[in-house]
Amino acid sequence: MSPAIDVHDGALPRILIVESDPAVAKLLVAAMTSARGGTSMSVRERESGTPVVVESLAHLHRQDLHRFGAALVASVMTDGCGLDAIAYLRGLAPTLPIVMVGGIAESTIAAEAIRGGASEFVLLTGHEHVTVPLAIRKAIVHRQLRCDNEHLQQTLTRSMAELAEMNRRLETSVLRLEGMARTDDLTGLTNRRWLNRALEARWAESDRHAFDLGFLMIDLDGFKGLNDSLGHHRGDDVLRRVGALLLETCREIDVAARYGGDEFCVLLPHADLEATTQVANRIASEFESACTAWGLSAGQLGISIGAAHRSLSGAASPDELVRHADEAMYAAKNEGRSVALRHPDPGTSRLVG
Repeated sequence: MSPAIDVHDGALPRILIVESDPAVAKLLVAAMTSARGGTSMSVRERESGTPVVVESLAHLHRQDLHRFGAALVASVMTDGCGLDAIAYLRGLAPTLPIVMVGGIAESTIAAEAIRGGASEFVLLTGHEHVTVPLAIRKAIVHRQLRCDNEHLQQTLTRSMAELAEMNRRLETSVLRLEGMARTDDLTGLTNRRWLNRALEARWAESDRHAFDLGFLMIDLDGFKGLNDSLGHHRGDDVLRRVGALLLETCREIDVAARYGGDEFCVLLPHADLEATTQVANRIASEFESACTAWGLSAGQLGISIGAAHRSLSGAASPDELVRHADEAMYAAKNEGRSVALRHPDPGTSRLVG
């Protein structure tokens, strides 16, 4: 890669001249030397910036291209074509600005030279002291602009990738926070606030499409005594196990939630009356078996489940559906049964399990 060039102060870098004709090479050297400041330059500046002439492709291969800030290439060489020199320079120094020079007869390859990587084709007309330095300056600026643009593109691509990664992390954080906002910390079930949102949405859906809707209210009998005798740590463990049991027992579409304390509930969208009672009885059966596995003695912990169904209880609102399930739960508790189903008559429930 050639060094970055700043031509805003009028200075020019060291130029590589690839020219087989000594007379033309002399003209080009004089033009570039004059453009660099001529005799007004110090000896050190003149020596460090004196153009280097190579008269053949063979000699070009021996040059350290990193020493040069731009190149002037003849259209015709003694051992090849200027297009070959451009191809060689493009391969080894892809950012090196290149200008091709030649007579009118060689101008036919100007378009091909530019396609090959030259910035411009300059005709040798006797005004090289003006046209050649100007072409070199233009080539350097053009190359610098291209490098700047490539750098900006790389920076933009990198910034877009970083932005995409930040967005991905933000989405992950939002999902995690959203999950935390809707989840009960202890049991992992839906919390009451999100249960209310789900109930409102399912109630509206039931209104629009006449879909079935069931609701279960669940209470753990004897939990307070267990919590007091075995300690809060053991009580919390039981609540977590009940939460897991509900997730395993309910249908995938159901919303199992912790209502508060040792009360749980299940929202059953698209569940007819039979499906609602089946889920309730399945929970009661699984709970009875699980108590033994949890190391609890017979009668140490029980369960009361109240079931309400919109088509049966005649609930007129989501809150009323919950209240009907709550009434049925207390009916089951008072009768010492696991499951009770709320009927249309006020305060009437039928024991079903």
